Amino acid sequence: MKNAELWKQYDEYTKALTANCQKLGFAAAAIAWFFKTSAGTFPTAILFAFGFVVMFFAADILQYVLAALLIRVWTRSQEKAKWKAKQTIEGEYEKPAWLDYPAFTMWWIKIVCLFAAYVCIGIKLFLY
Repeated sequence: MKNAELWKQYDEYTKALTANCQKLGFAAAAIAWFFKTSAGTFPTAILFAFGFVVMFFAADILQYVLAALLIRVWTRSQEKAKWKAKQTIEGEYEKPAWLDYPAFTMWWIKIVCLFAAYVCIGIKLFLY
């Protein structure tokens, strides 16, 4: 299998995981809402679940914001350097691996937050 094919497969897996996690994030919020008491409050475990769902969606958005911002800033600086040297921006650019680290970190954080939200819901369901 070629390198490009491996990265394409990786890209497909991460996109599918993100799409499924987003659906599960909305589902976690909906499930947690069922635990609202008649007084309009929520049990502590459910409040934590809501907090993790909020953190999940914040990390989800930050993943794309950081990725877009970093790639834009880096690409623009490379274009300026190439223009200064060759009077063109056309050509190959070797993207450094560190550009993906912040987005990849947010990707992991959102997965952990979603898992934690469901753990909190499970605690409420099975331990109370």
